[in-house]
Amino acid sequence: MAYTPCDSSQIGMNAQKNCLFPAYAGLQTLAVMCRWEDVNRIIYYHEHGETDESHSGGGEQETVTMQNKNRIKRILLKGWVNEKEEDDSDATQGDQVPSEPTHGSDDSKEEEPDSGSYARWIAIEAGGATPYADTAEEYDADSGTFTKTLTFTAPRAGAEFSSEFIEPLLRNKNGWVVVLQRKDKKGGDSAFPILGLDNGLIASEASLNYTDGENGGCYSFTLTETYAPNAEIDLWWGNYHDTQNEFNSYLKYTIDDHGGAEED
Repeated sequence: MAYTPCDSSQIGMNAQKNCLFPAYAGLQTLAVMCRWEDVNRIIYYHEHGETDESHSGGGEQETVTMQNKNRIKRILLKGWVNEKEEDDSDATQGDQVPSEPTHGSDDSKEEEPDSGSYARWIAIEAGGATPYADTAEEYDADSGTFTKTLTFTAPRAGAEFSSEFIEPLLRNKNGWVVVLQRKDKKGGDSAFPILGLDNGLIASEASLNYTDGENGGCYSFTLTETYAPNAEIDLWWGNYHDTQNEFNSYLKYTIDDHGGAEED
């Protein structure tokens, strides 16, 4: 097929502009993150169905054939299941739930799940003048892999925040997985980039300048993922609206100031 400008059917094959959804830079303030070792299962997006793969922190991953390994439909954390599918091999909007209620009896199925029985996402509202400034990916020709860098400024300071968030963030040597939101809400499958899914983002720098007005006198962080085999990985459900709903579902049970789970 000959090259045709603005032909959306050729975008996946040619490095050409998407005239309907031109790309532009910038990230929204709100993101979610989880511990890399808490990722239990990855469900990939297929245009006609999906397939899944086990993911064990520090362990081997099962090799499966799929349409596009860089499109992720769902990240299931440890202790979570797809409510409508016993084998976790499928996913529908809004059906993921913690696997254990507060008590084991049938009478308790509508109760709030025990916050200690499942892994949780953590919400990040980045501070500073430009959220996630200098967050980037870089290809290393020698290793044939990618180095991914997440930078952000904490939205607040204080002793409690330091002990509950900053110190665990910096000392987790297994790394983190972060789902970001581009400011571009029409960019197709690039709207929700995922960093750290392959090998984990590990804290490489952290600094606090009490007199820095641009960062509000708060900590700034740099987390780095090295030797990642894949370039850009994105959360994707086939359209922006459904992908946004999936992102929002990760906020349903997040860690509050008391270490428990809170619901939106």
